[in-house]
Amino acid sequence: MNRPFRTIQQYVLGTLRAEILNGVYPPNTRLRQEEIARRMSVSTTPVREAFRDLRAEGLVSIDPNKGVVTRALTAADVIEIYELRMVLEPMLAERACAHVSDDDLAAAEKVHGEMCATSWSETWAVLNEDFHQHLMKAASGTRLAEVVENLSLVARPYVSLSMHVKRDILDSNNREHADLLHAYRARDTRAVREQTRAHLENTRDAVIACVAQGLRPQAAA
Repeated sequence: MNRPFRTIQQYVLGTLRAEILNGVYPPNTRLRQEEIARRMSVSTTPVREAFRDLRAEGLVSIDPNKGVVTRALTAADVIEIYELRMVLEPMLAERACAHVSDDDLAAAEKVHGEMCATSWSETWAVLNEDFHQHLMKAASGTRLAEVVENLSLVARPYVSLSMHVKRDILDSNNREHADLLHAYRARDTRAVREQTRAHLENTRDAVIACVAQGLRPQAAA
């Protein structure tokens, strides 16, 4: 199992997501549980769990007759998801910043260093979730946090797509995360709110360009 994945299910999910985004499985391709389990040398349980998560992310649909079928990503979906995130996530970040602990800041900074040290998008994506969870921890457990988490989940494949297509997006994201960390350390709630919105807006624009132009992913680094 590759090290960025902490569990077998995470490994299967990350691998399938990357394969779908890289065009190994074009839209409307049926995914067969037993074949994937055999190819990845795992049981069918983590594959079934990965299918569930891929459906939540919008990368597959599950039809009673056709089974698990891959779906196309659309610019319209991106716009809708990010319009919601750009309203709600800066609000949550502002609340979290007001109560963030030194321990959570230190943990986020450590993860940021690991993100800057990797060029593999799947590794970066796992670390990215950890980074934001540390920063948002002080506001976790609220209804707003739950909504934001669900939106982040459905946005995940679009973020992954942008990283597969535009390899330099990792560097720009790392720089924006460094600025965000600085604002959190200063407990500057206004800057955190504005930078969170700007970060989401930049990601949205990059993803829309990738989806709308139908770009093919570059070879993974």
